[in-house]
Amino acid sequence: MKRNPFTYLKVALGLLVAIALPSCLQNETMITLNKDGSGTVVEETYLTTAMLEMSAQYAEAGAPDPVAVMFTEEKAKERAAKIGEGVEFVNMEMIEKDGMKGARSHYKFADITKITIIPGSAMENLGDNAPKQNNEDKDTMKFDFVDGELTVLIPPADFKDMAMDDAQEGQNPQMEEMMKKMMAGMRLSIKLKAAEGIEKTNASYVDGDTITLFDVQVDKMLAQKDKLKAISETAKTDKDAAIAEFKKLDGMKAETEEKVSVKLK
Repeated sequence: MKRNPFTYLKVALGLLVAIALPSCLQNETMITLNKDGSGTVVEETYLTTAMLEMSAQYAEAGAPDPVAVMFTEEKAKERAAKIGEGVEFVNMEMIEKDGMKGARSHYKFADITKITIIPGSAMENLGDNAPKQNNEDKDTMKFDFVDGELTVLIPPADFKDMAMDDAQEGQNPQMEEMMKKMMAGMRLSIKLKAAEGIEKTNASYVDGDTITLFDVQVDKMLAQKDKLKAISETAKTDKDAAIAEFKKLDGMKAETEEKVSVKLK
């Protein structure tokens, strides 16, 4: 039986509700794996232009820069332990791209089997009410590594539970419009790079030495609520058909294999 990425999408939307304005983010996690099982994790998190504009519009005189408040070296160091046992903080740098501002944090690890990743978990320190990562959480992505071959374990999720109607239930048109503006540009992704290349893999999304495990553009997904609801209904009787329709959606790449194997060069 195949597992699927819809739990991750629910996590993304949960983050959106829980941390409100700080959810106007782009977050990419890049895991680079060496032949001996060691490697690095680089997390890039940006405040989108919508977030920055809204912060500037409603900020009180003399209010601190939201970028400086949200992204600090202290928070980045605290995050190392959440990524996994033995993970070490290397450094953090402030970054800008396409009008967005944020930070890039670098970590290193000696054993990939001791790290766990949840999409969007790098955001957990950005808001007081943001959900906290638990390395025993059922939504964690875990890794096995034996003799130069990596297995990525994707947590199970329920295809029948992917309809997004609850995300905006009860909102009036003005609130929905504001939420759309807030979510413009929000994106979460996780990628895996083989430092010396990939010999073979069953991953669905491969570009050279890099595998995309998860990549969701939240605003595009919520614009397809009707399709998501239809896929949810299809999944009740035909999971394979639901997977096929899911892969046609705009703005979403997510691994649907139960186990992703990666043989390193």
